[in-house]
Amino acid sequence: MLYRFSISRPTTPQFGFRSTSAGEPLDSFGRNIYLDTFDSAYGAGWKRENSFLTHTNTGAFCYGLFEHQNGIQRPAGKGTKYRATVEGRGLTPDAMWEELAPGTYNADLDAEANNRIRSLNDPQCKPN
Repeated sequence: MLYRFSISRPTTPQFGFRSTSAGEPLDSFGRNIYLDTFDSAYGAGWKRENSFLTHTNTGAFCYGLFEHQNGIQRPAGKGTKYRATVEGRGLTPDAMWEELAPGTYNADLDAEANNRIRSLNDPQCKPN
């Protein structure tokens, strides 16, 4: 399962210009997305799956809920629902998204998602 989104104000993508190799923003523009999964391999309730920066120039991000190895092996984070949070800049409020897991594979929904991915115009986010 791969999710792809874009963080932007009405017409301006939100991204930073400098960060550490571990993804910590080094300027006031950088934004980390905090992705949580509910009732997953990590246990009952909300658990942090990962955090990551938005992409430079587009403000987009794409993330797959499959096994990862970030120094330690991590299980696939497939849960019954998901949420993503991003901190607002300055006095801007935090933004949050939450949704149920999409369920079994549906070719029509997959095609629709691929079209939305293409519309991001981000070379780092590729449709399947």
